[in-house]
Amino acid sequence: MARFTLRRLPSTLLLTLGGLALAGPASLLAQKTFKSGVEMVPLTVTVTDASGKYVTGLANSDFTIVEDGVQQPLSFFASDHVPLDVALVLDTSSSMRGDLPLVQSAASGLVRTLHDTDRGAVIEVKNTTAIAQTFTSDRAQIEVAIRGLSASGATALFDGMYVVLKEFERQRLAHQEVRRQVLVLLSDGMDTQSRLGFEDMMDAARRAGVNIYAIALTGRTAVTPRFERDSETLRAEYNMGAMARESGGRTFFPKTARELPAIYNAIAQELASQYELGYIPVRPGGDGAFRRVMVRIAPGANALARTRSGYYAPRPPAGM
Repeated sequence: MARFTLRRLPSTLLLTLGGLALAGPASLLAQKTFKSGVEMVPLTVTVTDASGKYVTGLANSDFTIVEDGVQQPLSFFASDHVPLDVALVLDTSSSMRGDLPLVQSAASGLVRTLHDTDRGAVIEVKNTTAIAQTFTSDRAQIEVAIRGLSASGATALFDGMYVVLKEFERQRLAHQEVRRQVLVLLSDGMDTQSRLGFEDMMDAARRAGVNIYAIALTGRTAVTPRFERDSETLRAEYNMGAMARESGGRTFFPKTARELPAIYNAIAQELASQYELGYIPVRPGGDGAFRRVMVRIAPGANALARTRSGYYAPRPPAGM
């Protein structure tokens, strides 16, 4: 099991598709090839109707991408299954000891929904961050890693998230094929040990472009007034909600750990209902600025799209 202590890492993330042929029955421009050095902005998009039900079966013509107010040409579209890399990030600090068996069972349920082309990893966060299982398509091996976790110590949540996001960056740069990247975090949200602050972690999340699903096991109920929740709990709930919202994911607030199987199942259903889009920005990169992105659905579909809030334009390599 690899353990990590935090150190400063490069924060620039580029998705370079060198000679990647986009093929498949549901892909736009099936023979389109991106030349080396062209950065496509990938977007995982969830589409729902007014009742929150997933809308599937849309065509590429139903989607419009807007970057900083300017419409962008769609370069990649897939409505069938795009291979998935999912990191299960589990808070295994002492505060999670009583709930850990239910956490392990629920997380294993999500693993069993993965396709043969998908990969999963298991990361535990306590005083330090440990990669209990690196990315693998062996579902049995992933479940073994989940069952082997134990609770102890404090919680360095922001440091752990940073390490995982940087591992996603490494995976993206190492593989040319289009793959969805998803991080599923389970924690009570109480960070007691991190060297990094919340804004540092959020900056890394915006740069990574990973969809984050946060399960905040803070014990909040729908009828609990704000004045009865202490400031630390409120801050934890805000932090976990913000990281999920900015990434295009979702936040869940279970009352007890007994709700976790249904929540992990809901995440699995959403992952099975998403679209993958990509575009090459009309305005070239080079300024390193954050660019806001919005996906709109054709009015006739009566639906709303959810995706990440934007991305950082890449800077040219040093010396150019």
